[in-house]
Amino acid sequence: MRTVAKLIGAAILVACPSGLAWAQQAPDGAPLRETVGYDVTPSLSPSPLSPSNATTTVSPSSVPQAMERMDEGAVADVSLGTLYAGGDFGTGSHTSIWSSAVGARLRLGDWKLSASLPWMRIRSRSTIFTGIDATPVLVAPNTSPIKRTADGFGDLTLGAAYTIAPEGAPVEVELSGRAKLNTATKSSGLSSGENDYALGADVSVPMGRVIPFASFTYRFLGDTATYRLRDGPAASAGASYSLGSDSFLLASYHYSRAATRFVGDAHELFAGASTRLARTPIRVTGFVTAGLSSGAADAAGGVALSYGFGSPR
Repeated sequence: MRTVAKLIGAAILVACPSGLAWAQQAPDGAPLRETVGYDVTPSLSPSPLSPSNATTTVSPSSVPQAMERMDEGAVADVSLGTLYAGGDFGTGSHTSIWSSAVGARLRLGDWKLSASLPWMRIRSRSTIFTGIDATPVLVAPNTSPIKRTADGFGDLTLGAAYTIAPEGAPVEVELSGRAKLNTATKSSGLSSGENDYALGADVSVPMGRVIPFASFTYRFLGDTATYRLRDGPAASAGASYSLGSDSFLLASYHYSRAATRFVGDAHELFAGASTRLARTPIRVTGFVTAGLSSGAADAAGGVALSYGFGSPR
């Protein structure tokens, strides 16, 4: 399966040259992006799609990409978001994570290409790496007698997704693949030094103003010289509620398997709100989380801004 994942990662690299260029131009902490065209009008679904199936752990990159829907046709957007998360993650010692991310996204028909790059600051006694979409991956608890601070640019994430939405069908499906590339410097202490990959599927069912959704992702994590990381699933389920053509609320439950047996799996609740500023291509998104297990942050919160290029429907 790792071989398959690496092949998929190579295909994503070939498919995302423009996304990579955007990541370099735009300032996982995690990539964030949204376009004017993301906004849904009455002729389409009344609210955005469900959270990204690429990762079920909240990050300043995954939230804006997930919570804003791109319009049909070739549309691009860039985003910038920031997040703070804190908790002991079951280690008995508090960890604080600041993460900011810039991202870019391009929609070509049913295809969507994306790229994101995070800047992170982690203060902890534990070993924590940058994961796909700048989600933190706790590898081992209390590996240092004192708290250490690691900061700098994390690893770049490239993604490709294909949307299946048959005309007249009540269900919309998105299939995706993502690759996290080792671009962080070794001295930063933020990267495992290996590439990670993920395959996912997201299913949503528009029901008037409400859109229930469920997503599943399987992640392939590269082993390091010190740690053998576990491949495993992540999943989420929830619903969005439209407040109009430009604003909506979203609530969901998230799960992800721990990268090692030294820490617990993550279970958390997510709540967010997003709105487009009147007569502008700018969207503002805010969100909070509450941890339900030792493997998740006790609490997290963040905000993101996105700017879309293209004609809104």
